[in-house]
Amino acid sequence: MCGIFGYSNIKENGEGLLRVMANQQLHRGPDSEGFHIDAGFGMGIRRLSVIDLVTGNQPISNEDKSVWIVCNGEIYNYQELTKELKQKGHRFYTNSDVECVVHLYEEYGIECLKRLNGMFGLALFDAKKKQLYIARDRLGIKPLYYSNNSGRFLFSSELKSLLASGLVSKELDWQAISRYLDCMYISVPLSPFKQIKKLQPGNYLRIDSSNEIVIEPYWELSDRPAEALPGSEAEAVERLTLIFKDANKLQIRADVPICVFLSGGVDSSAVTAFGAMASPIPLRTFHVFFPESSSKINERQYAAMVSKRYGTIHSEVAVGRQDFLRLIPKLIWHLEEPFGDLASVPTYIISEMARKEATVCLNGSGGDELFSGYAHHRKDLLVRRWAYSAFDQLGAGSVIRRLHGKTYNAGNWRDVFPGYTNEFPSHALDAIKASFGNDVLNRILAEDIDGYLQSNVLFLLDKIAMAVSLEGRVPLLDHRFVELAAHLPSSWKIKNGEKKYIFKKMLEPYLPHEVLYRKKEGFGAPLNDWLDNRTRITLQRIIEGGMLVKLQLLKKENIRFQSIVPWDLWKIACLEIWYRLMVDPIESSNLTLEGFL
Repeated sequence: MCGIFGYSNIKENGEGLLRVMANQQLHRGPDSEGFHIDAGFGMGIRRLSVIDLVTGNQPISNEDKSVWIVCNGEIYNYQELTKELKQKGHRFYTNSDVECVVHLYEEYGIECLKRLNGMFGLALFDAKKKQLYIARDRLGIKPLYYSNNSGRFLFSSELKSLLASGLVSKELDWQAISRYLDCMYISVPLSPFKQIKKLQPGNYLRIDSSNEIVIEPYWELSDRPAEALPGSEAEAVERLTLIFKDANKLQIRADVPICVFLSGGVDSSAVTAFGAMASPIPLRTFHVFFPESSSKINERQYAAMVSKRYGTIHSEVAVGRQDFLRLIPKLIWHLEEPFGDLASVPTYIISEMARKEATVCLNGSGGDELFSGYAHHRKDLLVRRWAYSAFDQLGAGSVIRRLHGKTYNAGNWRDVFPGYTNEFPSHALDAIKASFGNDVLNRILAEDIDGYLQSNVLFLLDKIAMAVSLEGRVPLLDHRFVELAAHLPSSWKIKNGEKKYIFKKMLEPYLPHEVLYRKKEGFGAPLNDWLDNRTRITLQRIIEGGMLVKLQLLKKENIRFQSIVPWDLWKIACLEIWYRLMVDPIESSNLTLEGFL
């Protein structure tokens, strides 16, 4: 796990530029730093050492130093690939998971990406062809931003490195900001800045010395598994179990301590169970709870039940209103984008606690999107018929926003933000329609994976865990498991009113009935409990005296503060604080909410 960055077609002060970019990502890679420069191409890394602590520093090259790589993430099947490549005559000088990629590239070219099982944002430089590739893992677990402005190409794991270069404009992209206002997050390929984009998951970008850019997919969710789909529920359970066991065996590989975030829900309990069975030593598990909340279900007993069954070393941590108030500016600075999902607060608290004992955490992200775990997946047939037609008439983004219930504003955002637009094209809609046809639930799940999972759930996990130099791994998103689950009939995902039916059947031998078949509780934070009158007044004052009002980007006279719902108040305040941190920056250390008044 690391932070990577670099450039092409910039010939002046390349090392100085890399150092500026590196300094913005110390939290992502506290263990080492490395650069490689070749004429107008340069790449660098801040490294968090997880595999091969002795010889694994990057950049890493092939035997004749004609191929160089920096990689943020992990290649889980590196041992199998390394063995295969050594048999073909390749010589390795590290025990790193990353070195196998340069040798795979020698054998297969950029198609080597299809051989990787992992999470990654990587940059690979072919010195003979003078070509730079950047690539992102299939599900978008690891971030990767880029900018191509006036013939100068930059890439980075974080926005701050691109902005610190001084070569990128901070002009806002109002399509992205509008997406945030509607959904609380910004979807790929957008970023909050016009001159910066996110590389889409499952894609690679190639750029050469002529500055010609080509972006191509190497994987899509619509791709079906290589094997025929199971013909029965029993066969589906067997294949899901085999793949999930192997995924956990691969993802438990590390030369540092590993833990699990155990909420007590189905998904994190599944990861705990299979991770514990794969681990040669007892795992540590961490649980977060909300003692002040009247709206959150207390899941401590369920987490403790799973921990006891699998012999984990279990710890709990409480999160409350004061944590929310204390952490707001710090979390927005680390998130780098306007982002309203306050699951960032408990994620930070539990990550901070876990980092004292471990460097890697497993978590259960992805189960709801693969197997129908959200409330909007359980709509009746009439709603599904509406959704089916609406996909074509309104566009998938509009449908999913309505089904997720993420649009809180009762009025029109354009009355408050003149730059607001409600046009949100979905880049994957055509492929989803072609692949899933009339299976409306699977189409909705595919859009959830393409949107909410990638741009909210995984975005949050990476940014917040890496804020404390903790690597987050997601066994449920092994691409083999995703390919199989995504294409199973939706009638196996919701059956007789039971959500996640086939997944729960798979887990029955491994988890208590009380954990599998109880009311679902999401990981989100209880904002309604946290937003007391004093805090509401503080957020209102921050908005009214803020930069968005001064620059006439926000019409405060059109905000009905007395009746505004908590989530809308929070989203506007979050945007204001983000603007002052990232666009009109102030000192980011020791920030307090009162400092924005």
